[in-house]
Amino acid sequence: METGRKRKILLVDDEVGFAEILRELLIMEGYEVVLVYDGQEALDKLNEYVPDLIISDILMPRIGGIELYQKVRQLPEFSHTPFLFISGFEDEKILRGLHDKELFGILTKPIDMDQVNKMINKILHD
Repeated sequence: METGRKRKILLVDDEVGFAEILRELLIMEGYEVVLVYDGQEALDKLNEYVPDLIISDILMPRIGGIELYQKVRQLPEFSHTPFLFISGFEDEKILRGLHDKELFGILTKPIDMDQVNKMINKILHD
């Protein structure tokens, strides 16, 4: 990871055990990570936290990942924040219509941490 300020990641996932493990792994990689458990909490957190990347599950209570993505894109200060989905299933139909340069794809659970690191490095450092 480059020197200087820590890159900030907002991690959004309702699977508590998985989310906490992923958070710890990302912190060990040198990122600053804020964890919330659904899309509404993520939107609330954006009032005080400006992430360099949002990593979100798709299926969550209250506001799911797709709706979160759409709402974040409507906020001018976050309209270009890179977004990465991590989900328990891979269904390209879910992502139809969401392809833009700030949506960097979907990783399927269980995740391969090397794959996650490569994707994050590509997003944040290219």
